[in-house]
Amino acid sequence: MFYLMKRHFQQTGEVMDPHVFAAQFLGAFSTVEGVAGILMFDEYLNSEARGNGATG
Repeated sequence: MFYLMKRHFQQTGEVMDPHVFAAQFLGAFSTVEGVAGILMFDEYLNSEARGNGATG
């Protein structure tokens, strides 16, 4: 899941809309995989923000 979310972000520069996300991935991953993917993506976004000099 992480790689799908990351690819969407890299292609569009935007985080996937939650409704689109839910519709696209519903049932495709277990809850554990989903949570792990979301946490990994959150860490990725945090590292991107630090790399671009953002604060907060």
